[in-house]
Amino acid sequence: MNRQEIQQAVAAIKSTEDFVLLLNKVKREALGGKAYDFKLKQITYYCDPKRENVERYRHFTIPKKGGGERQISAPVPPLKSILFSLNTILQAIYEPSSHVMGFVQGRSVVDNAKMHIGQAYVYNIDLKDFFPSIDKSRVWKRLTLPPMNLSSDLAHLVAGLCTMRLEEGESVRYVLPQGAPTSPVITNMICDNLDRQLLKLAKRFGLRYSRYADDITFSSMHYVYNENGAFVKALRRIIEKQRFTINPRKTRLQQPNQRREVTGLVVSDKVNVTRQYTRELKTLLHIWQTYGYMDARESYRRARIKSMTVFDKKEGFDLAAVVSGKLLYMKMVKGEDDPVYRRLYKQYRDVYVNKQGEIYEAQATYIEYIQTMTKAEFEEKMQTRISINLDKSLNWAATYGEGESRGRLRLSSKITKEVLAELAADTTGEGAWSKYYISLCNNGASQFYMVHRPLVPKQYTTAVRFLMDELQAELEEIGIDNLLEELDDLKANPEKLNVVKTL
Repeated sequence: MNRQEIQQAVAAIKSTEDFVLLLNKVKREALGGKAYDFKLKQITYYCDPKRENVERYRHFTIPKKGGGERQISAPVPPLKSILFSLNTILQAIYEPSSHVMGFVQGRSVVDNAKMHIGQAYVYNIDLKDFFPSIDKSRVWKRLTLPPMNLSSDLAHLVAGLCTMRLEEGESVRYVLPQGAPTSPVITNMICDNLDRQLLKLAKRFGLRYSRYADDITFSSMHYVYNENGAFVKALRRIIEKQRFTINPRKTRLQQPNQRREVTGLVVSDKVNVTRQYTRELKTLLHIWQTYGYMDARESYRRARIKSMTVFDKKEGFDLAAVVSGKLLYMKMVKGEDDPVYRRLYKQYRDVYVNKQGEIYEAQATYIEYIQTMTKAEFEEKMQTRISINLDKSLNWAATYGEGESRGRLRLSSKITKEVLAELAADTTGEGAWSKYYISLCNNGASQFYMVHRPLVPKQYTTAVRFLMDELQAELEEIGIDNLLEELDDLKANPEKLNVVKTL
């Protein structure tokens, strides 16, 4: 269904049954013959966030770029399927303002940054707890208004599908989850009035305005950003009236003598990635090319360990995919004809093609120890016993669990049949087992449990052996004036030296 057909179908909805029929049409359009129709009872089963006996969302955290953790609430698969189809409908119906850049098809952080190119002052504010600050009643009300114009009952059902239960101490609220497919477009719909008022405010003071999700940016060639000035007072009043809260920790004014950034991109005479971004990418490629894939991978892991997701820490990551993704982002920002991008892309292609065999060989031999336990700790964690079979046909297997949950322990090369026999005879864990440990391991491609002797800490020697080459290359590329500017920036922002400290 195209956009116009969906708009006509929404306008013709008279009942919940009509709504379910439209969801199914959208689903079949996306999945074809693989699609199973939604049933009305399935929709009503998930539409009430007050039902505590129904699992609707699974919660986990991911690291924030600036420190701390972000709470993510992902819908369970059946609800997620409903919300994907509903999101297609909402996106077809709602047309965001031209000043809204986040969660809009065809717009990106680059478009957001372009609106503020060449401005002397860039003023950024962030809305605190953006998603959970929007409750079910606000969603319901917005769905009853144009362009959706849903009936009260149907808006109540849709708002119930799109919100979740949030307990805050003794109180309970029903809010938009950060992690649901429908939450981004609904936040834009809710912020419609906010955008209109902030755009009017920007025009009144001669400013440029844009919003990317909860990140709001104003810019200008003149100064109007005094803390007690008319502009800032009016800005606070509008945001508070719209039931949002400014996060003071993320409010910043970037002035002519500073580097100006918008949503992580530099805005001067053009949009560009930061020098730190380019430097990190050059460093990764240099280590890979000079010292090998695993040294580069370990260097990146150690530099990013605090901001890695649980999946990256436990399952590992493919450095080639990381570098490729960083290059694609640089291409999006700088353009494919940019000389820096072209040089780094050529270096990546050369090292990837020439050393591709090294990647697979390194992943096969490299082992990262994620969590190390005693036998007793392992059995308590897995709620099972370790069984050892000395039958040669089973290759002297050590296993745990039963049935479909049965798993096999990998044995280090130091464990012979005789050692395994000693482990099998130790029922208390205080004999032979006291000299061995079990670790959750990763080899860059998969994770597994392995029995081994105590580990000897590995000393990483990729410390400063390449830094002189890098420094010389930097001096030749950026020149003395830019170098002095960069040194001033590093003095003001010493945390940017982390890349050097971790290599």
